[in-house]
Amino acid sequence: METTALIASIEQLYLSWGYLIVFLATLIETSPLGFTIPGGLFIALGGFYSYGNPAELVIVVISGSLGMLSTFWISYFLGKNTGNSLAKLFHQEVNIKRAKILLEKHGPIILTTSLLASLTRFWIAYVAGTQRYNFIKFSFYALVASLTWNSLFVIIGYLAGSERQNLEAGLARLGILAWGIVLVAILIIYSKSKKEFSQKNN
Repeated sequence: METTALIASIEQLYLSWGYLIVFLATLIETSPLGFTIPGGLFIALGGFYSYGNPAELVIVVISGSLGMLSTFWISYFLGKNTGNSLAKLFHQEVNIKRAKILLEKHGPIILTTSLLASLTRFWIAYVAGTQRYNFIKFSFYALVASLTWNSLFVIIGYLAGSERQNLEAGLARLGILAWGIVLVAILIIYSKSKKEFSQKNN
């Protein structure tokens, strides 16, 4: 399949299921299994295929933010109802202890910034639950983090969409080399994410 044909095929998939794809991508991306998928790429593609349609762009951001926010809420209530049992299961006791100290000293700042970081966002929300942090405040900071993260990736995709013709032309000229570049990029991202996740659990 030619590169341009693949782009068109993915576009059809996004036209049919785009909002659900974005929602599920951020839902998984925010969980402890987030390292298994390139969530940011799925969100950026939503922005890419929304180029020229501001209304769709807004819905993509909302869909992604709701997916992320859902995981934050799940994490919060897991922490609130299970204490540290989940942290022990994933061998995160040390990180949980650090998160507690940071949350107590710098609540709002830590919540907003940590919820943006791929490897800490689930656990900082979990700690907020174990500490019974005010749920309204938590939800506000989680919403800010979700909107910020999703908006950033959607804008990146949208800007790429503005250069779609040039991008497709360049990929077409590269032919099979383009597939090689994409494959290498995916492998590097996956390898790096897996290594960071392993270090986080040691």
